[in-house]
Amino acid sequence: MNIKKAINERFSCRGYKSKRISDKDLNKILEAGINAPNAGNLQAWRFVVVNKEDVKEKITKASLDQRWMMQAPLFVVVCSDLKKLKTYYPDKFKLYAIQDTSIAAENMMLMAFSLNIKSCFISAFDDNAVKRILRLPDDIEAYAIITLGYSDEKKSSKRNSLNYSLKFNSF
Repeated sequence: MNIKKAINERFSCRGYKSKRISDKDLNKILEAGINAPNAGNLQAWRFVVVNKEDVKEKITKASLDQRWMMQAPLFVVVCSDLKKLKTYYPDKFKLYAIQDTSIAAENMMLMAFSLNIKSCFISAFDDNAVKRILRLPDDIEAYAIITLGYSDEKKSSKRNSLNYSLKFNSF
């Protein structure tokens, strides 16, 4: 995989074909997630694959009812085990949960791109509803939802120049 191409060309896809993602490709995507850097190598992330239509429908409704989500053959809900993180990082466990799940999600989306599978990172959802729908244990929290699927959609987003975001030694 050309990592520069994946980083520069990956986009938030909102139009999918009904083509199923193979178990082999899904496993590659999930393996990329568990190989992400994380706080203290605790690997506190948990992934819930959602591929049943009725569960997808409930998750979609809990995600501001973004109807386009239903086109994706599956979702990966990226969660974190807060109890595990809190044991080692009592003051920063929530921050580390956000960071760890975000990095894992990006790894999965880049791997998906390398397999010609499109994705979208979703953070706009009712976390309590998702927790209830997926029957997540008390210490497991959902931080992101990734839609995955095949698409002919091609987009590019205008990005600010590096100079806009970059400062050296101080702001």
